[in-house]
Amino acid sequence: MNEIIKLSLEEDNFSSHIIHTKDEILREDRNNNYIIPERFNVNKLILLAVNPSKFFVYWFLKDELKQNLEGKSLKLKLFVENKDVLEIPISNTDGDMYIFYHAPFKEVFCSLGYLENNEFIEILKSNRCIAPSDVITYEKEEKWFNKKKQEYISKDSILYHESDNLNYLTKNLPTSPVRK
Repeated sequence: MNEIIKLSLEEDNFSSHIIHTKDEILREDRNNNYIIPERFNVNKLILLAVNPSKFFVYWFLKDELKQNLEGKSLKLKLFVENKDVLEIPISNTDGDMYIFYHAPFKEVFCSLGYLENNEFIEILKSNRCIAPSDVITYEKEEKWFNKKKQEYISKDSILYHESDNLNYLTKNLPTSPVRK
């Protein structure tokens, strides 16, 4: 099995999705007794952009904060470019959900809180992220980051080939009848 993993990772040093190097993945775990706790007992609100219109949000609250919030109606607010655009009632103090709002290239974050005397009381604020693009580009080159060497590399785009465009243009030129 390790041979398959080694082979699959050898040519993947330029990918933007690599988090660990080959050596880190194949390193033996000396502590096989590690148990993932059911709860982390932290206050955390995280926002992840899935695409320009879809965001994943998850949150955890400490036990003491949960006790203080009993009987309060929690709300999750979505902010785009610091403007409150969505307010979603939530029923649990630990949870996750998908939020749908189209915001390409915009800075987005969430806030978790509750209403008291018609005023929103913020408990947690999430990280800020930029929603990805909703535009397909046909650039000649793509920029890749080599994490091992800590440098950017340009490669030919898989979407754009000069010869493809030339072939397309010559095949699809309008033909006119030849006049004598």
